[in-house]
Amino acid sequence: MVPNIYNHERMAFDHRYELLREAEHERKLAELPQEHAGLMRLVVGKAGALLITLGLSMKQFERRAKPV
Repeated sequence: MVPNIYNHERMAFDHRYELLREAEHERKLAELPQEHAGLMRLVVGKAGALLITLGLSMKQFERRAKPV
């Protein structure tokens, strides 16, 4: 037995909406030409490498800045 049918219906509605939103997103991704998908992976990979390099540089700078 559900304590409050309104809450249950609202949760079900929200869940269906989220599933539809995810399905629409997947559909749009599937429509992208493969060259765009490859380019996107390349950009994301380069950005990730840049962030890792930046993080390592900041750690080295932090070590130098600390008094010994």
